Formats: sequence, structure tokens, C-alpha cells
Amino acid sequence: MREASIKIAIVDDLSMCRADIQDCVERYLREHYDGEMPFVEQFASGEEFLAGFQAEFYDIIFIDQFMSGLSGMDTARRIREKDEVTALVFITTSRDYAIDSYGVRASGYLVKPYSYLEFAKAMDNAGLEKIRNARFICLEGKKILLREILWCSLEGHYLQIHTEKRGILRFRVAMRELSILLEPYIQFLNCYKGCIVNMERVACMGKLDFQMVNGEKVPFSKRDRKKIESLYHAYIFRRERMGGL
Repeated sequence: MREASIKIAIVDDLSMCRADIQDCVERYLREHYDGEMPFVEQFASGEEFLAGFQAEFYDIIFIDQFMSGLSGMDTARRIREKDEVTALVFITTSRDYAIDSYGVRASGYLVKPYSYLEFAKAMDNAGLEKIRNARFICLEGKKILLREILWCSLEGHYLQIHTEKRGILRFRVAMRELSILLEPYIQFLNCYKGCIVNMERVACMGKLDFQMVNGEKVPFSKRDRKKIESLYHAYIFRRERMGGL
């Protein structure tokens, strides 16, 4: 089963409010990112959230402004000390602290009770596409942006990641390790054992190969052509559909 590719945290001391936010998140993704499976974690306090917080793990963090214990604003400040990328959206009962939210570069400020349309607008402002473009994997201490990967292959004991600007990056790690890192992201297609193609960087599909945006060709077997063609066309359709919404 494919893992979640959008990771969201909800920090609110009221379970009903956390459930409402999660319902809105799931509806928004169904309507705007068909096929995405969100990973959502709920936390009842800022202290609980910060105890296990890791920088750049979440795409969006929803934070209740008024909580017992650590306030939402103080929680956000602690987050920003480690993470400058994650989108922050405040959920509150008052607009009194809206200006303060700019100090932690918040993407949104929702006042309870809010409508789904207001929630959707906050999600739009969070800039999911920019967040997705900034995603990367890390192999042997080296960071690699997902968007710079063309395809991946094996040569002897080495894993090779083909990129457009940095050439071929070589690592002494197993293909299985890379497959696990890329599994959450639907643009990566396993053509055959030892080959993963980034469909986002495919210029066109030939009879028995993918032509990449840099002109190079990645072959696949005739036996698997129908399956690969079906998966590729399904991805392109989904991408074009999302781009038109």
C-alpha cells in the first residue's frame, strides 16, 4: 500500500476541534489532490507535539491559539526555531492575535467557527505546491530534491541517481532503501527491478522507452509495456486534471 505523501499535524486541546480539522483536510485533498493520502497526527497540547517534533517532517501544522499550557503562538515560535519551511495555520476564537502570526510567518488564521470555504482558502494560501517542490530525500548525508531526479538505476554495487544538472550521483546503498524513500510519492514509477523513473520528468513515452526531458532514453521491457503505459497515462491524466482545477 502506498504511504501518505502529505503530512499534517493538528495541535488543539479539544478533540472535537481536532476531528473537525481532520475532516476538512481529507475533504480538501479529495477535491484538490485526488489520489493523495494524508498522514495526519493529532496532539492535545503544544508540549505533546514538541516532544517528538522533527524539522521539515510535516507539510502543514494546524495550531490552536488558546490552549492550556503552552500557547499556540509559543508553540509556533518553538517550531520556527527548527523549521522555516513547514506551513503554519492558526485556529482560534479571536482575531486579536492575528498580527502576531506574521512574526512566525503563518500561512493562515482561521477563526472558529469557520466554514469549509474559509478552510479551503487557508489550505490554498499554505502553498502546498511550493512545499512539494521543496521536498527532498537524503542518501549518505547528501540531500537530493525530488524534482531534480530523472531516473534511478543500478550499476554493480552502486545506486545511480540521474539528474539533469548534477549528472549521475552514485551511492553504495540498496535499491530497496531508495524505493522505501520514494514510495510515498506517486510520480515515481518502478519500470523494472533496478529502475525507477520520475514520470514528472518524462518528455514522452515511446514504444519501449521513456524519453526524458534531457533527451536521454530509459528502456523498459515489451512484456511490461501495457502495465507501464497504463500507469503513466493515469498519472498524466491526474496531473492535468489537477492543473485545471
